[in-house]
Amino acid sequence: MIHCEGLVKIYKTDDIEVVALQGLNIAVTQGEMMAIIGNSGSGKSTLLNILGGLDRPSAGQVQVGEWNLLKITDEELVQYKRKTVGFIWQNNARNLVPYLTALENVEMPMMLSGSYDRPYAKQLLEWVGLKERMNNKLQQLSGGEQQRVAIAIALSNKPSLLLADEPTGSVDTRTSDLIMDIFRRLNRELGVTVVIVTHDMALAGKVDRVVAIRDGMTSTEFVKRNASLDRAAGEPAASSIHEAH
Repeated sequence: MIHCEGLVKIYKTDDIEVVALQGLNIAVTQGEMMAIIGNSGSGKSTLLNILGGLDRPSAGQVQVGEWNLLKITDEELVQYKRKTVGFIWQNNARNLVPYLTALENVEMPMMLSGSYDRPYAKQLLEWVGLKERMNNKLQQLSGGEQQRVAIAIALSNKPSLLLADEPTGSVDTRTSDLIMDIFRRLNRELGVTVVIVTHDMALAGKVDRVVAIRDGMTSTEFVKRNASLDRAAGEPAASSIHEAH
């Protein structure tokens, strides 16, 4: 699903050059649920922005499904963002329109892409546990409920890849567990590939694989034993993690 090789991202201004990614290699298989961890400034959010089509790579290879994100045109990039990828921000304000209801927020990207489907929008809100709240305005929803609306919005274009940037960073532990359970269900039942960027190692026990990024390069991988077997059985995987270099 994702193949990055020697991925480089350089940000340039008039008098300074910052190398955010310097030869990063990573591969993600279709249907995988994984987390990318790293300290602030490690390059993990830059990687997510490139995979989400929000930023352009400077060099190297980055392939997502059929799309070559290094050579993609602006027109193709619009189609990529509409058809392949869903994005969830840590800051709800970047996902949501405050004066609309939860349902209207999910319907809006459908209208913009010409694929309006109210029954599916309602189904998405039911999937994230908001069946009774879909006609509420955003200010009537808690932070955790708003984040679940954001997840439904990210799924409105039926993406094969779901990207989440610190999706549990601004909610309490109980809501964080609920959001991770939603991701796992979507991953298992819909086959959506899920990539989560986080600095929270507690999430490591809730995904199939954890990749650590340091100084713009992949440094370490943690792979959960029997993750695929556990997922096939519909059971939470064992919490034991072994380190793979």
